[in-house]
Amino acid sequence: MEKLKVHENTENEWEIAYELFGNRESKNLIFMIHGGGMESHEKAPYLTEITYEVTGKRAKTFEDMVQGNYERLTESILKDNPDILICRIDLRNHGESLVDGKMDTRNTSFPLLADDTAEVLRYIKTKYNIEQTQIVGTCMGCLVTEYMLTNPKNKDLSENVSAVVFNSPLSTQFLAFPTPNEKFNFSKYQLLMNSPEGTQFTKMKGVFDSKATLEELKEHPNLHVEYASLNIPTQIFLGYGDRLLPYQRAKKLAMEMKKVNPNCEIIKVSRSPEKVIRKNNIIRKIISQDANHCLYDPKSSYEFVSKSTKFLEDNLIASTELSL
Repeated sequence: MEKLKVHENTENEWEIAYELFGNRESKNLIFMIHGGGMESHEKAPYLTEITYEVTGKRAKTFEDMVQGNYERLTESILKDNPDILICRIDLRNHGESLVDGKMDTRNTSFPLLADDTAEVLRYIKTKYNIEQTQIVGTCMGCLVTEYMLTNPKNKDLSENVSAVVFNSPLSTQFLAFPTPNEKFNFSKYQLLMNSPEGTQFTKMKGVFDSKATLEELKEHPNLHVEYASLNIPTQIFLGYGDRLLPYQRAKKLAMEMKKVNPNCEIIKVSRSPEKVIRKNNIIRKIISQDANHCLYDPKSSYEFVSKSTKFLEDNLIASTELSL
């Protein structure tokens, strides 16, 4: 891992870790941004089993797992395109981007995460003379991408982006305007908005939310549409049955993007079936790596990796031919 100091000589100074793969002489860069609580290798605790007893008692089992979509995608891309440079970043408070090896409770708002990412992307583009960039984001990484590319001060970055892939995209709508049936987001919203200013909610390692964060998100209720107006070819993967990002609402937001940008491709992905075992009045449901969100089970992962690889390759070729 390499590190770049961002926001130097300010209260938000931080060292951001990133890792490079492929050809450092390439003019083409694919930049991958992980989801909340993850890191560049997508390692995090994930729900693997739910046990139901006859008494109604329910227990959940979590395991620390390396999900590996970005590992598989990196390998898939470089297999047929060894001339490409790939960068995978650790957002602040994630992976190797800690402070003295520990999490830090300073401001971790989405615009700040986007500013961090922009500094790293700009540094790599300059250092390696990159002419064309493609971005892959997962969950929170999608929201960070939208903040980064819609910011006018990053026009130099957005102008050279030839394609974007969004996997289970988080949005300002989900966080700042949740509906009661979105239980996790709605409960978090109620907690933060009814708490004293500055109170923080730490459900996932590496992610800090606060009332101030939600107020900021409310200022950009249609950030997904603002992003769509950039008319960047975008592939959007939505997990059917996603517990965190309900499919129907996610699809509605994706269709709003497609209405503005016809170059948006929406892909519905169904997860591998869960295995149910009944024994001694106990029901065990074996979860397929919680595939409903971020597409980490074998079936969903294969579809994400294979289709996004082709999409990135096609848009890389199209952009290259256009410049000739």
